[in-house]
Amino acid sequence: LRRRLKYKDFPEFIRIWTWKTTFVEEEQDFEEIAYRALEWFSTQNVRYVEAFYAPGDYRMQGLTAPGITEYLIEGKERAHRDFGIRCELIADVVRDHGPELGMDRLDDVTPYLGKGVIGIGLGGSEQSFPADPYESLYREARERGFRLTAHAGEVAGAESIWAAINKLDTERIGHGLRAGEDPELVSLLKERRIPLEMCVLSNVETQLCASAKDHPIRQYFDEGLIVTANSDDPGMFGTTLTQEYLALAEHLNFTLDELKRLSMNAINASFLPEADKQAMRSAFETEWQELIT
Repeated sequence: LRRRLKYKDFPEFIRIWTWKTTFVEEEQDFEEIAYRALEWFSTQNVRYVEAFYAPGDYRMQGLTAPGITEYLIEGKERAHRDFGIRCELIADVVRDHGPELGMDRLDDVTPYLGKGVIGIGLGGSEQSFPADPYESLYREARERGFRLTAHAGEVAGAESIWAAINKLDTERIGHGLRAGEDPELVSLLKERRIPLEMCVLSNVETQLCASAKDHPIRQYFDEGLIVTANSDDPGMFGTTLTQEYLALAEHLNFTLDELKRLSMNAINASFLPEADKQAMRSAFETEWQELIT
């Protein structure tokens, strides 16, 4: 399986992603998937996860977005009871499926907003499906109370990030790898403090970066952008959040204090209520001080 999960480029990753989804045949499988994933994250000392899921990817098996969502919620609640890890869900409407199906997905998950689902995302083949057609969907999602994030600047260039900001009014950018192509965009990201959800090792695995040391997260961090370290699809890329932090230290010379700042960025960029953020900041501050001093 590990040999199968190798990618010569991003389109091949999408093809293998689609192949992988065919092995999930029952909606109730998602209860165990959520539980085991969160159990695994908890062994890495992860305290809180905002997890993406794409229910539309399973429609060919006849699985429904409401059914998938309900079982994911059951799984994450069981994991919270057993391991203490918290999780909120972000429903990915997937660019490749088109805005009409995307609106159907939004309608499907709206009853679960505030009951386990917290936001929507826009993943998929960014290079082939621009963000502009999703403008009305994102406007509607915001009006309903969803928090907003969107993949942009991973495969396509800076113009894709501009579209996510100007058309979707997104609160966070997934990846933002190619933001540096446009200095004006970098200035805007810094001024507005729009977080970039960066995933070093997955960008290497999909051949978007030649190596971890070539990743721009170090440059963006030094320029004052709000960047966070994320594990993307850890099962697909054979990585963990722990390995992401190790790569930052080993290949990009992040110090312990700088890694602490990244973890604090993650809290600040999260969609948690402010009171929960403050409690988590306090807990992290205590544990980081034990590591650093």
